[in-house]
Amino acid sequence: DALPLPAPAFLMRLLLLLTFYLHLLAMNAMLGGILVTLWARFRSRNPGDAWASLADTIAGTTPSLVAATVTLGVAPLLFLQTLMGQFFFTSSILMGWGWFSVVVVLIFAYYGAYLQSFRGEKLGTLRTPLLIVTAALFLWVGFMFSNNTSLMAAVDKWPGMYFADPRGLWLNLKDATLAPRYLHAVGGAVAITGLMLAWWNRNSHMARTGLTAFNWATLANALIGLWYLAALPREAMLMFMGGNPAATVLLVSAMVLTAAVLILGFRARQVPGAVRLPITLVTAAIMAVMVLMRDMSRAVILADHYQPARFAVKTQGLNLALFVLLLLGGVAVVVWMVRKLRQTWSA
Repeated sequence: DALPLPAPAFLMRLLLLLTFYLHLLAMNAMLGGILVTLWARFRSRNPGDAWASLADTIAGTTPSLVAATVTLGVAPLLFLQTLMGQFFFTSSILMGWGWFSVVVVLIFAYYGAYLQSFRGEKLGTLRTPLLIVTAALFLWVGFMFSNNTSLMAAVDKWPGMYFADPRGLWLNLKDATLAPRYLHAVGGAVAITGLMLAWWNRNSHMARTGLTAFNWATLANALIGLWYLAALPREAMLMFMGGNPAATVLLVSAMVLTAAVLILGFRARQVPGAVRLPITLVTAAIMAVMVLMRDMSRAVILADHYQPARFAVKTQGLNLALFVLLLLGGVAVVVWMVRKLRQTWSA
């Protein structure tokens, strides 16, 4: 980029990873919440049973979680554009219409979430079909992001795609990592929602359902993660298989932590509430490891094209300080809001 970076590349990368982690927390709770709500609607046999009550309860939280997901997604997207704009904008052009659709689809999905929350009973027989459409719209948004972030690393494919058809109709469907990347994100969302329900614990059915969702989604995600690893380009896969000590430690850590959280999760089914904090801490560590592994794999794939250490830097100290203060203040406000919402939802 002709413009110098506003801060050193390592700091921008650190902030990208930190803000992306925060975005993941909200996104997982939101998307997983919608999918678990849909599951509960299908399990429900009458409006007053435990499954219907669970679906109604989760639906009431969805608009707030959508707002948190969108808000916390702004910063990592801006850091990504600043650090890797030449890659991100190129992939966005190649899949132009799919990328443009994200804004429109997200608006309608947001409306669907609000209708489920505030007009649920009045929807009558349309409630579940509308929920299916809403879930499909949010899944589409996630699929577009997975397409873009995988296509931005497929530099060698760009010329062939663009000169074959420059209309912005491309998706990265032939990429071997796309399916496991996307399914890994969706599975993680269901697991995090399950953990959220276990903490919420309004009743035994909610806690039991949450732990069930967490355990089986985590187990499925462990298998998908192995698929994802095998689908990586050879240089990235070998990096995790001993080619890079730090990357290998991350992979081993991910496996050990996943085994530990599964043991804790299935144990929690017999002792509700006893291991929620350990499960949460281990899950938080797994998410951090996954974010780092994702970043390292992209860096090695783009190693021949992307060398941020050579970028010109003109540090904007005041803007950087303002960002840090606003980030800390924003996180504090979000924590306060979550506490207030939890008190309201638990009433």
